[in-house]
Amino acid sequence: MDGGPIKALTEIKERFQAEVIFAYLCEAHAVDTWPLSPEGRASHKSMEDRREAVAAFLGRFPEFNAVVSTTVVDDMTDTTTVANGLWPERWVVLDDGVVKWTSSLAGDQGPVGQDLVAAAEAAYEV
Repeated sequence: MDGGPIKALTEIKERFQAEVIFAYLCEAHAVDTWPLSPEGRASHKSMEDRREAVAAFLGRFPEFNAVVSTTVVDDMTDTTTVANGLWPERWVVLDDGVVKWTSSLAGDQGPVGQDLVAAAEAAYEV
Protein backbone atom coordinates (compact mmCIF):
# COMPACT_ATOMS: atom_id res chain seq x y z
CA MET A 1 0.00 0.00 0.00
CA ASP A 2 1.57 3.27 -1.07
CA GLY A 3 1.60 6.39 1.07
CA GLY A 4 -1.16 8.25 -0.83
CA PRO A 5 -4.16 6.70 0.93
CA ILE A 6 -2.40 6.60 4.30
CA LYS A 7 -1.46 10.28 4.06
CA ALA A 8 -5.03 11.16 3.02
CA LEU A 9 -6.61 9.11 5.82
CA THR A 10 -4.30 10.71 8.38
CA GLU A 11 -5.23 14.19 7.12
CA ILE A 12 -8.96 13.39 7.17
CA LYS A 13 -8.76 11.88 10.64
CA GLU A 14 -6.95 14.93 12.02
CA ARG A 15 -8.82 17.70 10.17
CA PHE A 16 -12.33 16.35 10.63
CA GLN A 17 -11.94 14.21 13.76
CA ALA A 18 -13.18 11.38 11.53
CA GLU A 19 -13.12 7.73 12.40
CA VAL A 20 -11.29 5.52 9.90
CA ILE A 21 -13.12 2.22 9.60
CA PHE A 22 -11.42 -0.66 7.80
CA ALA A 23 -13.87 -3.25 6.51
CA TYR A 24 -12.11 -6.47 5.60
CA LEU A 25 -13.95 -8.38 2.90
CA CYS A 26 -13.56 -11.66 1.04
CA GLU A 27 -10.16 -12.52 -0.45
CA ALA A 28 -10.19 -10.70 -3.81
CA HIS A 29 -7.60 -12.86 -5.57
CA ALA A 30 -7.76 -16.16 -3.74
CA VAL A 31 -5.53 -18.84 -5.25
CA ASP A 32 -8.47 -21.25 -5.44
CA THR A 33 -10.86 -18.86 -7.24
CA TRP A 34 -9.05 -16.01 -9.03
CA PRO A 35 -5.31 -16.45 -8.63
CA LEU A 36 -2.90 -13.68 -9.51
CA SER A 37 0.00 -15.42 -7.80
CA PRO A 38 0.62 -18.95 -6.56
CA GLU A 39 1.69 -17.38 -3.24
CA GLY A 40 -1.72 -15.82 -2.62
CA ARG A 41 -4.15 -16.77 0.11
CA ALA A 42 -6.89 -19.34 -0.37
CA SER A 43 -10.55 -18.37 0.03
CA HIS A 44 -11.58 -18.02 3.63
CA LYS A 45 -13.31 -21.12 4.96
CA SER A 46 -14.29 -19.66 8.32
CA MET A 47 -14.48 -16.41 10.26
CA GLU A 48 -11.27 -17.46 12.00
CA ASP A 49 -9.56 -17.63 8.57
CA ARG A 50 -10.87 -14.17 7.78
CA ARG A 51 -9.74 -12.71 11.12
CA GLU A 52 -6.28 -14.24 10.60
CA ALA A 53 -6.14 -12.71 7.12
CA VAL A 54 -7.02 -9.23 8.40
CA ALA A 55 -4.42 -9.53 11.17
CA ALA A 56 -1.79 -10.52 8.59
CA PHE A 57 -2.81 -7.64 6.31
CA LEU A 58 -2.59 -5.06 9.08
CA GLY A 59 0.72 -6.56 10.17
CA ARG A 60 2.14 -6.05 6.66
CA PHE A 61 1.00 -2.42 6.62
CA PRO A 62 1.68 -0.95 10.09
CA GLU A 63 1.33 2.66 8.84
CA PHE A 64 -2.19 1.88 7.65
CA ASN A 65 -2.96 -0.01 10.86
CA ALA A 66 -1.91 3.05 12.87
CA VAL A 67 -4.52 5.22 11.09
CA VAL A 68 -7.40 2.75 11.44
CA SER A 69 -9.80 3.50 14.31
CA THR A 70 -11.99 0.40 13.95
CA THR A 71 -11.70 -2.83 11.98
CA VAL A 72 -14.74 -4.84 10.98
CA VAL A 73 -14.81 -8.15 9.14
CA ASP A 74 -17.54 -9.10 6.65
CA ASP A 75 -19.43 -12.33 7.35
CA MET A 76 -18.87 -15.57 5.44
CA THR A 77 -21.78 -14.88 3.08
CA ASP A 78 -20.19 -11.53 2.16
CA THR A 79 -23.31 -9.57 3.12
CA THR A 80 -21.56 -6.18 3.32
CA THR A 81 -19.52 -6.75 0.18
CA VAL A 82 -22.56 -7.66 -1.94
CA ALA A 83 -24.97 -5.12 -0.45
CA ASN A 84 -22.58 -2.21 -0.95
CA GLY A 85 -20.62 -3.21 -4.06
CA LEU A 86 -17.36 -3.06 -2.17
CA TRP A 87 -15.40 -5.77 -3.95
CA PRO A 88 -12.52 -5.84 -4.73
CA GLU A 89 -11.55 -2.57 -3.07
CA ARG A 90 -13.58 0.56 -2.44
CA TRP A 91 -13.09 3.71 -0.45
CA VAL A 92 -16.19 5.25 1.13
CA VAL A 93 -16.80 8.57 2.91
CA LEU A 94 -19.71 8.53 5.36
CA ASP A 95 -21.22 11.36 7.35
CA ASP A 96 -23.47 10.24 10.21
CA GLY A 97 -23.91 6.88 8.50
CA VAL A 98 -24.86 8.38 5.12
CA VAL A 99 -22.67 7.58 2.12
CA LYS A 100 -21.34 10.86 0.71
CA TRP A 101 -18.81 9.44 -1.76
CA THR A 102 -17.43 6.13 -3.02
CA SER A 103 -14.43 5.45 -5.19
CA SER A 104 -15.10 4.01 -8.61
CA LEU A 105 -14.70 0.31 -9.25
CA ALA A 106 -12.30 1.06 -12.09
CA GLY A 107 -10.18 3.43 -10.03
CA ASP A 108 -10.49 6.03 -12.77
CA GLN A 109 -11.02 9.00 -10.47
CA GLY A 110 -7.33 9.76 -10.11
CA PRO A 111 -5.11 9.07 -7.13
CA VAL A 112 -7.15 7.67 -4.24
CA GLY A 113 -5.57 10.00 -1.68
CA GLN A 114 -6.59 13.19 -3.47
CA ASP A 115 -10.09 11.84 -4.03
CA LEU A 116 -10.52 10.93 -0.37
CA VAL A 117 -9.51 14.37 0.88
CA ALA A 118 -11.74 16.14 -1.67
CA ALA A 119 -14.66 13.86 -0.77
CA ALA A 120 -14.17 14.51 2.94
CA GLU A 121 -14.04 18.26 2.35
CA ALA A 122 -17.32 18.05 0.41
CA ALA A 123 -18.96 15.79 2.99
CA TYR A 124 -17.97 18.05 5.85
CA GLU A 125 -18.66 21.19 3.79
CA VAL A 126 -15.26 22.79 4.14
